[in-house]
Amino acid sequence: MRRAGVPAPILAILALALAVAACGGTNGSASPAGSGCFADSKAPGTFATLEGLLPKQLEGRTPDLVDSGANCTSGALGTYATHGISELRFAGATWDGTNGDGTVIALMSTETPAQPAVQVAWVEEFYTAGAQNASHTENITTTRPSMPGAGLVFRLETLNNLSLQTVVVWPDGPYVWVVIVATTVDPNASRAAHDQRVEAAVAAAAAMPAP
Repeated sequence: MRRAGVPAPILAILALALAVAACGGTNGSASPAGSGCFADSKAPGTFATLEGLLPKQLEGRTPDLVDSGANCTSGALGTYATHGISELRFAGATWDGTNGDGTVIALMSTETPAQPAVQVAWVEEFYTAGAQNASHTENITTTRPSMPGAGLVFRLETLNNLSLQTVVVWPDGPYVWVVIVATTVDPNASRAAHDQRVEAAVAAAAAMPAP
């Protein structure tokens, strides 16, 4: 079933339990003790300031969707909850491609009192656990390459059904950038083209003024 507000091709990314694309609704168990946030949320304009830090274009195209929200329930927070995070805020820009391809550029933040600043290692842990626990996911690899503009990054790649998915994570002050690129594997697909899309998305995020 298609989720409201999420372009159909981006649903391939949901298999990795990606926070930006998968958030939304009010389902899930109660939020951690002491949290003032009681329901997961995601909608355009929820955190307009955070959305304003995202790239306005990617390779000459404006995003198909820009939204933001917060994860508060233990089910949505996953491994973040083990580090004392009770409200993870995020903003994401989504570019919906053709044939099941898609790109998401997102920022993660914990700009609320009484909880630690989000650490890049915790974001890496979240996506790694999501890939390992997802159904039909195979060929999971993680590396730490240096990418122009971003410097040293964490890069996760996996194949989920017929979707090649890449997640790139790196810190930027109190925020953490996340780039997600999905490409449908078919005879016309190019690995070089997929990697170029990853590089373009990372470059677009890294070019933004420091938050």
